Amino acid sequence: MSKFDGLLFFYSLSAVITSALTVTSFCEVPEHNLSLVYNLTKLSSNKEDVVIKHDYPNETIRMQLCSPLIKKCNNQDGYAICLVKNNTEKGIGKFPPEVDSRLGRILFNFTGDNCLYKIKYTVQIIIQCDFDAENNSHPELFPHGDGQCNLFMVWKTALACGPRFQTNCTVVNNGLHYDLSPLTRSSNNYVIRMRNEMKLPKIVLNVCQSIIRQYDSMCPIKSGACLDDPEKLNRFSSLGEVKPPFFKNGNLQIEYQDGAMCTKNINTTHVKTTIIFKCILEATETIPEYIGGGDDCHYQLVWYTAAACSIESLREYSVKTAGKCSITNPITNFTYNLQSLMNTDFTVINTNGITYKFRVCGAVTDNACGTGTGICNSKDSTSLGRANTNLTWQQGGPYLNYTNGNLCENGMHHYTVIGFFCGSEGSFNQPLLMEDYPCQTVIHWNTHLACEKRIKCATNNDDEINLTPLIQSKNNYIVKANDTEFHINICRPLVPTRGLTCAHGSAACKVSVTSNNEYTNEISLGFPEESPILNKDLQIILRYIGGSQCPENPVKSISSNFTFVCDNNNQGLPVYKTYVNCTYVFEWNTSIACGAVIGGWTPPCIIKDGFLSYEYDLSLLYKKEQIHHVKGKQGKEYSINICGGEKYCKGSAVCHEGNGYGSLKSVIFDYSRDDVKLKYSNGSKCNNNSYTSEVRFICNDSIGIGAPKLLLESQCSAEFEWHTEMICAKHANSRVTDREKVPSSGILLVSSSHGKHAGAIAGIVLTVIAVLAALIYFRNPEKRACFRSWINLLSFRRGANRVQYCRVDTTEEARLLFDASDPTQCQTDSDDDLLHA
Repeated sequence: MSKFDGLLFFYSLSAVITSALTVTSFCEVPEHNLSLVYNLTKLSSNKEDVVIKHDYPNETIRMQLCSPLIKKCNNQDGYAICLVKNNTEKGIGKFPPEVDSRLGRILFNFTGDNCLYKIKYTVQIIIQCDFDAENNSHPELFPHGDGQCNLFMVWKTALACGPRFQTNCTVVNNGLHYDLSPLTRSSNNYVIRMRNEMKLPKIVLNVCQSIIRQYDSMCPIKSGACLDDPEKLNRFSSLGEVKPPFFKNGNLQIEYQDGAMCTKNINTTHVKTTIIFKCILEATETIPEYIGGGDDCHYQLVWYTAAACSIESLREYSVKTAGKCSITNPITNFTYNLQSLMNTDFTVINTNGITYKFRVCGAVTDNACGTGTGICNSKDSTSLGRANTNLTWQQGGPYLNYTNGNLCENGMHHYTVIGFFCGSEGSFNQPLLMEDYPCQTVIHWNTHLACEKRIKCATNNDDEINLTPLIQSKNNYIVKANDTEFHINICRPLVPTRGLTCAHGSAACKVSVTSNNEYTNEISLGFPEESPILNKDLQIILRYIGGSQCPENPVKSISSNFTFVCDNNNQGLPVYKTYVNCTYVFEWNTSIACGAVIGGWTPPCIIKDGFLSYEYDLSLLYKKEQIHHVKGKQGKEYSINICGGEKYCKGSAVCHEGNGYGSLKSVIFDYSRDDVKLKYSNGSKCNNNSYTSEVRFICNDSIGIGAPKLLLESQCSAEFEWHTEMICAKHANSRVTDREKVPSSGILLVSSSHGKHAGAIAGIVLTVIAVLAALIYFRNPEKRACFRSWINLLSFRRGANRVQYCRVDTTEEARLLFDASDPTQCQTDSDDDLLHA
């Protein structure tokens, strides 16, 4: 991952400390026990207010979490939450809120206008970790009765999640494949009571993943299991760190090792936990049972679950329980229902131009190929398989198998497999003929009906790296090595390609290419089950798991690892590096991996990225006109001149009627979104604040200079979007050859000895000032946490689950959930235990 050099870091340190001293954002919430800061600012939209509609008649809520409403409430400013009832607006939450992050819970308290006599509206919002929740998630409102003045919400988001430690969750035994990843929880943990009494110790655990930190789960961060003992001062202790599953004595099990120190008088150093999994095909949504061992520092549990059954037996079971053109995932209970595709004729065409007509879960309408035919060769009226409604489940998605077609070679009957899978967003949503052999036809169909879950294609951390631009929807990436090819997509299954029949749903596939340019020896390199992560070296890693059986180690499945390396000179392609321990390793140099990089400004009008390698001359934006005028929705007319603010806008790049909208605060290059943001602050006075503005430049090679457009405006701020080719790579002036002349501090070397001496003194003075300021600033632990988020930005720290959610049934109970007076109370088996904080 790219970083500033050390000299540049110290050169910037004093300025950063000064900035950090002024930052008091309540949406950067400290987790004091971990010295961690949850940055929730992305939950507020800069385009529109969040709208919540619910069952209560004629009632809607507009809200923002981290900023005032964009649209005024009852024509008044200063509100973050507005209740719209019968076309009448009431301010039920004033900005800013009070934030409470104690007890492993993040709670936002808003107070509004009067509801009843001497009673004001209140809104309480719990922010809950959910690794599967995208940044555009919405809060969920608890029901409330007419005239009620207190509202409660839960907002699930990955932004509220702490560090996560994961491991492979698949294993092969005696040629059968097992996958425990459906048991991994993304927003809560399993809670197992050691006895029936409420206040006795209980075990908290997750599967193949560290415990999610939240109320009643404040466990050591690497723990796969921990003990919650309310009677002890140090309430939570590790029962073992995350480890992968394995077989022992014929049993599928997980052993979490290296827990807390064992205090019993036995020859065991650390506490550990063993979970033995027992296959019960009908057992879903179960939890482990504690069977003993606590007195010996070896906690033992047994878990009866369908997830412990082999993939092969689950497939057989799903066939027995299937409905008409529908099938249920036997582990997750998600039902694939393809009935909407029935009763329609579809066609595919082979390489010779011959049309095959078929139906889904039904026979084609004409009888040219015989009654009951599911797919028909229109040229010679050959049946390629008889229709049935027996949709079959498998890991990559459901499929149909039409058998007993016309006779072909060696007395065999022709058959056709139609596989349905969840492809990339925007991909071709029609059937495609993949293989056409004398006795076999294979059709793949990318359809949203097969989408049980798509992984988030971004890292879960403060400065999220978004790999979404690398997702392919029309063609796969192809990496060639002699007569071998690797076909690859990012975060999504492979795009259907004629002749490529690697296990459908695979995200990467290795094939051999014959002299006739045909694919053979196809090997799946894994499925897209896990989002990309940052490793300990702050590298972006995307891992595909559960591929074909590993030839040198039959108890393992093949997987593949992709390491993304920041390279702002390269859009890049994956490069195959090595094969080790059943894993294919690739490296990908790409600017997408650079994420957001702090840039700089050089007068009169040049911006440069944080690597000192690219410069863009923004004065080219003003070749034809000195000022760009933009009209706002509220009748305002803004004047914009990025380069000449001191002449035209009283020192600001943006102004309106003599009010300047701020001086330059920061330049941010976001390589994952191909844009550059210029942020301005401390403009003219606006009520009790100052005017601020932002101009976002987006590379567009075909638009020329372009023109700014208003994106968002409020009483004291305005944001603009400017599509232009002037910040595209072709207009970049590379500074790579000048790096020897420009040290990483950004200060030009002076040739005279006096200049060198002065530069050295200046450097020492700056360093001393920075250290003294840091010592004063870091005396406050909350400010240490705040500063850490800034350090993450400077050092470019980039900041297969099933959710079980139980709604609280009554408003009165919901009110009790938000009462934090006694952390030992309200301990229930609900997945919403954190609400009881």
